[in-house]
Amino acid sequence: MLTVVASLFASIACAATVAPHVAGYDRVKQSPAEAGEVLLSELSCLACHSDGSKLPPALAWKPGPNIGAVGDRLRAEYVREFLANPAATKPGTTMPDLLAGQPAERRAELADDLTHFLMQLRGAPAESPALAGDGAKGRALYHSVGCVACHTTVPLVRLADKYAPGQLAHFLENPLEARPAGRMPDLHLTAQEAADIAVFLAPEPPVINTAFALDPAKAGRGAQAFTSLGCVSCHGGGGSGQALADLKNRDAGCLAEKPVAGVPHYPLSTEQRAALQTALQARVEKPRDDDAKMLARHHLLQRNCFACHSRDGLGGPTREIAEHFTSTRDDLGDLGRLPPPLDGVGRKLQPAALENILRGEQRVRDYMRVRMPDFGPELAEYLAPLFTRADLDPNEKPTIAKREPNKVGRNEAGRLIVGIHGYSCIACHSLHGHPSLGIGAYDLAEMPKRLRPEWMRDFLLDPAAYPTGTRMPAFWPGGKPMNAKLGGDAERQIDSIRVYLAEVDQSLPPEGFLDKTASELKPKDRPIVFRTFIEGAGAHAVAVGFPQGVNVAFDALNVRWALAWRGRFLDADGTWHQRVAKVEQPLGDHLIKLDGVGALRLVGQNEAAPVFRGYRLDAEGVPTFLYDLGALRIEDRIAASTGPGLRRTLRVTGQTNEAVEFHAQPPDGVKVQMAKVSAFPAPLRFNGGVAEIAEEISW
Repeated sequence: MLTVVASLFASIACAATVAPHVAGYDRVKQSPAEAGEVLLSELSCLACHSDGSKLPPALAWKPGPNIGAVGDRLRAEYVREFLANPAATKPGTTMPDLLAGQPAERRAELADDLTHFLMQLRGAPAESPALAGDGAKGRALYHSVGCVACHTTVPLVRLADKYAPGQLAHFLENPLEARPAGRMPDLHLTAQEAADIAVFLAPEPPVINTAFALDPAKAGRGAQAFTSLGCVSCHGGGGSGQALADLKNRDAGCLAEKPVAGVPHYPLSTEQRAALQTALQARVEKPRDDDAKMLARHHLLQRNCFACHSRDGLGGPTREIAEHFTSTRDDLGDLGRLPPPLDGVGRKLQPAALENILRGEQRVRDYMRVRMPDFGPELAEYLAPLFTRADLDPNEKPTIAKREPNKVGRNEAGRLIVGIHGYSCIACHSLHGHPSLGIGAYDLAEMPKRLRPEWMRDFLLDPAAYPTGTRMPAFWPGGKPMNAKLGGDAERQIDSIRVYLAEVDQSLPPEGFLDKTASELKPKDRPIVFRTFIEGAGAHAVAVGFPQGVNVAFDALNVRWALAWRGRFLDADGTWHQRVAKVEQPLGDHLIKLDGVGALRLVGQNEAAPVFRGYRLDAEGVPTFLYDLGALRIEDRIAASTGPGLRRTLRVTGQTNEAVEFHAQPPDGVKVQMAKVSAFPAPLRFNGGVAEIAEEISW
């Protein structure tokens, strides 16, 4: 049998191979030193050859996929063939040939042993059966959500040969699980969307004639080979090969044209080999500096962000790719369908907003069908402040809010300016969920959450000076207001807009929306989140009204769930018109106190009171309240239950040596049923990971 396999591998080895495909390299290959730096990263050279970088692997170089569940994910036949000759089996792969230079018989033996080792690696059993997919829908999704941007030049071949049944869909739904380095990002596909795309990409799974039979002896030898061949360097966090600075003969080793036994072989093109040699020589002549702009550019090249975005004259979708990007609002033109440029994005966006955007969260352009993917937490936490450092102007003029507090904008003036008797911003823009009177550009209420005040001011003063393709008119030509009666000079008017938008959820809607809005808040399609004074929940209350007819109030000052009631929600008249004195009363009935439905506390010498950190909204508009308890981070969410009540979920992350307890003493008439307790015995010394508690509340 081994002789037959060896013969097969020998024939594969003779097959034509394709040089590694690295999109970032192709984009800058006219600059060999920069192109070589991209190859050093994306061919995982730095996994073995350290350059002294203190960055985690996913940022410094491209770690290989997580092999922890390969036995579930892939087909043994494909694994064996791929290990025999990666470049012939998957044209353009960045995986080197680790068996290069071995005789065919030994090559076959090693590949077979490695296959048995990998196929024994299994994950948790699937919780639910795979969904049936629709190839036609998958084709439409593949092109519209953005897959086509990267895979136009990277052919997706033999996926049905590669993936076990149902596993391609599982991978597409959560690619960061298998590839945490983030080169294949998470497009936030639903399980059904992933199943549809999987059927489009691999419509006819091949018939497997014989089941794979695991041989423990071969698996044991494969485990040894996995280490001795150096696989562990890329698939285990980095090795300890010769440092880049110590490499002398750059025509040998991995850069040799012909395979050498015991050395990873890359079928590099002549240009790629020259670019790597240029980059290595450049490092000798001049150590890499800490230029923030170049570092940011390098990370964008690593992730192929330039396939969709442009920055500093580089990148942006080609015409062939752009034609697939569409919008639900055609009247917005390219602004409504094409990803925005990234020029000056570190000056434009607040760091927290940048981090959320890099995780594919807080989408404001919901009319775009192409999706901003999630590249993983490491990149988001690193790249957001790097963009800020790269783009901020240390000499920029501060806003009046920072210079002259007595000249800051006013809520009332901002409301007038955005309304139909001011500059009529609502003619184009939606506002706090209210549809615009015209084309429906993105919601103004999101701007103060995302934009730096200085950028917002400068953009509004001269929109045409920014490479956004905006249709925004200049309401302050030459720095002068078109209507000086709307509340001061240009800067003060702009700051009034910012103040109003920051408080819009607690303010009277602008003129033009009033005829559509009563003061009673009535949740219809989405929950309403309203900050106000509520008796029983205090002056820092955050009330949430659900379309299902149940309502709750969170006391942000004391960090607790305070009240729940049924029926009508709240009347905002007092908040909008009597902002200082009015304490609101819930309009509904069956009012209960939620103090006893459960709270976490630390038990020990370092007991700590919870510290409120705000809240975030999910895609359905349900808020999750965020607070710290010592070193623990708590996410606390209440939503309408499928039954006549509420479902509360707490998610705990972090690490503490104190015991953690969960106390629940429901008041009379309130029933609390624990629905889930995950990894949370009481008391618990929390050593990291994630713990969850879920409870059903009825009354």
